[in-house]
Amino acid sequence: MIDRYKPIALAAVALAGALSLAGCGQEEKVHESWKTPEPQAVVDDSTLNSSIQGALKADPEVRHLDIRVEAHNGTVMLSGFADNQAQLDRVNMLAWMVEGVKKVDNKMNVRGTPAPGDG
Repeated sequence: MIDRYKPIALAAVALAGALSLAGCGQEEKVHESWKTPEPQAVVDDSTLNSSIQGALKADPEVRHLDIRVEAHNGTVMLSGFADNQAQLDRVNMLAWMVEGVKKVDNKMNVRGTPAPGDG
């Protein structure tokens, strides 16, 4: 009676082997949230500061603004005045686009509007 199931057992083993080999060579698909992020290059504060200043000076919409940039361990603080909200948002975006920026603390104000806390 055992001989009767031998072909089925052999077929099952062959199928399992074929299925395991079919997966070889294929990239394992893993959701992005499960992957360990690649380590980012550490950018020193002076390089970060000059890179942001360069990006701001290269942009025709905000190059004329007087903006102070301070960087400390990847955290950037921006201060100064913009002519309108669009310029303020653009300065913020340009700062975030610089490699090595971890956080942007935008303390800029639009000219003619009271600063937060001014009563």
